Formats: sequence, C-alpha cells, structure tokens
Amino acid sequence: MPAQREPGSRRALRGRAVAPGVPLAALGAWAVVVPYLGAAIGLRLDVASKLEFVDHVVPGAVAVVSGALLASLRARGGDASSRVWLGAAAVSFLAGLWVVSTHVPLLADAERGRADWGPTLLHNSAGLPILVLSLWLLFEALRDPKPSDLERHGASVRRAKER
Repeated sequence: MPAQREPGSRRALRGRAVAPGVPLAALGAWAVVVPYLGAAIGLRLDVASKLEFVDHVVPGAVAVVSGALLASLRARGGDASSRVWLGAAAVSFLAGLWVVSTHVPLLADAERGRADWGPTLLHNSAGLPILVLSLWLLFEALRDPKPSDLERHGASVRRAKER
C-alpha cells in the first residue's frame, strides 16, 4: 500500500493525475502505425520497408514499453522520484529524438518539392509529441529526487567535509 500523502502536497495532486505513461504509450503506438496507415489511405512515401521499421516501429515500440512501464509504476503508487521513472523517461526521450532526427531530411525533401507534404506531415506527427512528453517526464524525474537519495547525498557530503 502506498504511503499516505498530505492532501495539499504536490505529490498528492500529481497522484490524482492521469498516468503520463498512457499518452506516451498511445503516441508510441501511433508512431508504429503511421507508415502503414499512410500507405493504406494513399499517403505513400518512396521509402524502403526496412527504413520504416527502423524509423517508426523500433522507436514506437520503445515508447509503448516505456509508457506502459510508467503507467504501471504510477498505478502501484510510484511517482517521478523513482529511478525506473527516470530510466523509462530517458529511453523514451531517445526514441522520440530518433524519430524526429531521422525525419528532418524528409521535411527538407518536402520543402524542395521532392516529397509530398501530406505523407511528410503524417510521418512527422508522432516524433515531436513523444520527444516533448518524454522531456517533460525526464524533467519531472530530475526535479523530484527521492528523499533517500537526498539523505545519501547529504551524508556523503558531510563525510567529505569531515575529512
């Protein structure tokens, strides 16, 4: 059973919020589906299927797993001070960065008229939201250290001063 939180505390308010892992997992699933949905509705790009797999499926799956892990952690009463939270946020940030960075050349091609804007925008629709949400989750983890981590750090600082 999770520890009781003070009613007005920041942690208590955050505990009532929607688990941020749910939208992260949904965005990851969207990243996986985008290339196949685009082809199905006529927004095709001339891209090898291996490239689609590497640029969409792998980072999307990473975001889904990270989101599920964060949602599970929140459901068990965990919060942003967990190292698991930090790790999942960092990995999903890297996945979002991968999607964004691999699609920059596609945006340049669309600007030069070598690719259509419809498929280009569809392919770019998942990366930036994953990146931004993961960055926010990462800042939450770094901003909210565990009290035990602070106590350990304080003890190590005190020992260093005593020497």
